[in-house]
Amino acid sequence: MKFIFTYFLLFTFYSFSYGQEIKGKVVDVNGLPMPETNIVVKNKNISTKTDFDGNFVIKAELGDLLEFSMIGFETVTSKAQINMVIVLNESNFLLKEVVVVGYGTKKAGSITGSVAQIKASEIVKTPSQSAIQAIQGKAAGVNIVTNDEPGANPSIRIRGLGTVLGGRDPLYIIDGLEASSLNGLSPNEIETIDILKDASSLAIYGQKGSNGVVVVSTKKGKNGKLKINYDTYFGIRSIQREVKMSEPYRYVYYNNTALGSSSYFNFTQPYETNWLDEITSTGETYSNYLSMSGGSENINFYFGVTNLKDKGILNGTQFERTNVNSRNEFTFLEKRLKISQSFNLSIVNNTPKPLSAFTNAYKQAPIVPVKFENGRWGVPLRNPETGQVDINGSDRFNNVGNPVSQLYYTFEENKNVVLFGNIGAELLIVENLKFNTNFGATYDTSKGYTYTPSRDIWLSQNPTQDASDYPSSNPINTLQQRRGDSYRWNWDNFFTYSKVFGKHDIKATLGMSRTTSNVTENLSAIGWNVPEQSNYWSLDLATYNDEVPPDSFIDNRKETPLVSLAYFGRVDYEYNDKYLFSASLRREGISTFQESKRWALFPAFSGGWIMSNEDFLKDVTFINFLKVRAGYGEVGNGNSLYALNIPVFASGFNYTFGANETIYPGNNQPYQVDPNLTWETMKEIDFGIDFKILGNKLSGSIDVYDRKSDNVILPVELPDVLSPDPVTLNTGTVSNKGMELSLKWTKEINDNWSYSINGNISFNKNELTGVNNDYFADYIGGSINNGQWTKQVLVGEALGSFYVYDVTGIDGDGNFTYSDERVVAGSYLPTYTYGLSFGLNYKTFDFSVDTYGVGGNKLYNGKKAQRFGGENVEFDVLEDFWTPSNPDASNPKPFNEVPRSSTYYIEDGSYLRINNITLGYTLPKFYDKIDKVRIYATALNPFIFTKFSGYSPELSGNNNADPMGSAGIELDAYPTNKTFLMGLNVSF
Repeated sequence: MKFIFTYFLLFTFYSFSYGQEIKGKVVDVNGLPMPETNIVVKNKNISTKTDFDGNFVIKAELGDLLEFSMIGFETVTSKAQINMVIVLNESNFLLKEVVVVGYGTKKAGSITGSVAQIKASEIVKTPSQSAIQAIQGKAAGVNIVTNDEPGANPSIRIRGLGTVLGGRDPLYIIDGLEASSLNGLSPNEIETIDILKDASSLAIYGQKGSNGVVVVSTKKGKNGKLKINYDTYFGIRSIQREVKMSEPYRYVYYNNTALGSSSYFNFTQPYETNWLDEITSTGETYSNYLSMSGGSENINFYFGVTNLKDKGILNGTQFERTNVNSRNEFTFLEKRLKISQSFNLSIVNNTPKPLSAFTNAYKQAPIVPVKFENGRWGVPLRNPETGQVDINGSDRFNNVGNPVSQLYYTFEENKNVVLFGNIGAELLIVENLKFNTNFGATYDTSKGYTYTPSRDIWLSQNPTQDASDYPSSNPINTLQQRRGDSYRWNWDNFFTYSKVFGKHDIKATLGMSRTTSNVTENLSAIGWNVPEQSNYWSLDLATYNDEVPPDSFIDNRKETPLVSLAYFGRVDYEYNDKYLFSASLRREGISTFQESKRWALFPAFSGGWIMSNEDFLKDVTFINFLKVRAGYGEVGNGNSLYALNIPVFASGFNYTFGANETIYPGNNQPYQVDPNLTWETMKEIDFGIDFKILGNKLSGSIDVYDRKSDNVILPVELPDVLSPDPVTLNTGTVSNKGMELSLKWTKEINDNWSYSINGNISFNKNELTGVNNDYFADYIGGSINNGQWTKQVLVGEALGSFYVYDVTGIDGDGNFTYSDERVVAGSYLPTYTYGLSFGLNYKTFDFSVDTYGVGGNKLYNGKKAQRFGGENVEFDVLEDFWTPSNPDASNPKPFNEVPRSSTYYIEDGSYLRINNITLGYTLPKFYDKIDKVRIYATALNPFIFTKFSGYSPELSGNNNADPMGSAGIELDAYPTNKTFLMGLNVSF
């Protein structure tokens, strides 16, 4: 029995020692986890890698030598023990960051494509309603046009514009969930944003990533004690720069001159109105964010709530968003199975006002009052006997509305509830082989009301009449009620095999993805003559109100879902920490196109060489890290093109049949649909260098790219016998060529002082290089809403180019002279963008400045050009206009007619803006349970340097920044705001 017992103990010890799994964690010197660290059992063919939290499990014997290595960190060899904790020290390059790429992660040093990463500290530095707005100027090659209107979505373009009619926005990936924007996600919730810029990086996402991919990793719980964070700020807003308009005396002088009369308007007027002041007031913004996070060995959790309120500078505008977030991670089966869950609820209440009020404030005469003495709204009426503005006047001298009454009689409320989240699982099937599945969905529901008091609006424009004069056939009021919902989901499944053997490191990914979007339904109802009670047009309806009054019209519409199905694979290979290679292939089908044109292959490959690890550079002490890389990829674009492939039938066409010529109503198909319509395809070559020199103080990257978009879809005007309206065909080629440079300098002067300087600049040349259809001609756009247009798609020019008449001079009568034909006058697309940031730390004080600028672009001053007669004029115009005694003036003689679209209204669109100035102070530790208390003051957009004379040089326009729409044209634009705020950060 003793022998058997001893044998059993020895056998158990032997099994424990030689058959067990060694577990542990790898961290850096600051205790942060080190994902993707290579672990090898010396002298045995056994290896693994750490997971995203730095944890590892490896089969080894107690006492075996384990080697831990990662590019940029010193290799550590240690004997296998129970519950190991390995600390890696930085060697020659700071590469501990993990970059999220398609369906996985990579070490920053192993990236062979062009990827930019922005961290949470940079995102929250600029308080804003959208995280995209906060990262403006932080990444080379990323042009972001912001919009300070409450609830607005900024425009983002990555490496130029490659399509006219197709989707132009990037794909957003939030923890594996596909999204169309980040507006439903609080910036406080974001840990990192990785922007995939080149085709070799984003081809794995197929057609959805044709305009770039913005990958968002949100904050999650970590093992350890409960962590609580609270952030709050309050700020006031005002217009960054105003446009100075004429006061009454100058207005009268200009318009009298235009009319050829010295007495049409009396120089003594009873009213003087600054219309911009009347429609604006000081805006306010404040935010509160609270989060709790923590975890144990098998569970971690995160819960956060953010409330943002924004009172706009335009009177009556209100925006409020509340975000509730929950993210949890569970591990089972000795960490072989990980289940993650993410949930985000966004509730938005928005009270917008018409932005055309800014245009009306610009154009309305300063001699018109807000209200007359009797309380009726002011309108441009002139008394011909006195030449003064008078409610009893008979001459109406312009057709501009009263912007104050316009705001007063606009009643609109919108409520939007967005619920999105995902659930995923990661299973370690066998050693080195994992399976991931992730299902994400977004449900968006909205409702809105617009109440229009038609009779009151009519009375405001006709102050000499009363309600009995209102046409009885017209409705007293209308109430529009809107309901809508949309649903989108994506399901990704993929296997990942990773293996390290000797100097070889290989990872392979194979999977499939399905996305269904555009599952929408919209219901609209219009009622007439509803009871005049405000709760009828409030979103908080009383229970006794009828949703739709009896006298009403109802419109219910559904759209065809858009389905994408793809199969993809990728191989990543590294040899000896020097040579890198990556290749991917995605086969994707999309329901946008007809069956024979639905499927396409998107290949990509890239390679890199870490030259600094070569022996011939070992002794070059000032080079700490040097990597060269190159890549090629192809990506299709089927976004937003489904409407172009659907036959449309128009009603209202009458046909005559029979001997008695009886007329029968019928339908007509106004344009033909090309059955061969298919993908636009972007092909790109990218060359890059990443480096860190001078003791790791100066780091940066350089990229040169050549991007070509083939089969670009354009409207073509065929002969009428074939199609009376334009037909969309794959017929164009667009080129984007550019260079990007990013630099970062960090320096610790001593224990108290440190500073950093970050800068980036990018150049891009956009051009429509060809159209292979003889019928393509005269695709115009850029309407000024006065019968004039300003843009045309032209071969050899940038998309969105202005095409107007050139002002050649001023004739002897003071009128402009023009070129016989239109000329290209530049594009709203900038040819270069840049950003510069500076940070300084002294003990517990921190100071930072962020800037952003663009250049090489042109803008069209649409407000200035939108004249019909009798409108106000800018103060500067009156400083220098043509008269017989001033024949060399830069402005023509005063006029009162619709002007021709010309270079007179084209202005330099370049600008440099100080985005952010922040001064912070972290209090000394005064209580053990409080980790950090920081107070700060921030000035957002305090200064701008530009030659543009309008309200704002950032003009993304409507309709998704359509290059042939109002992008680059200042019409109904919301002025850029400057904001001064105070904030507090507390962590426990």
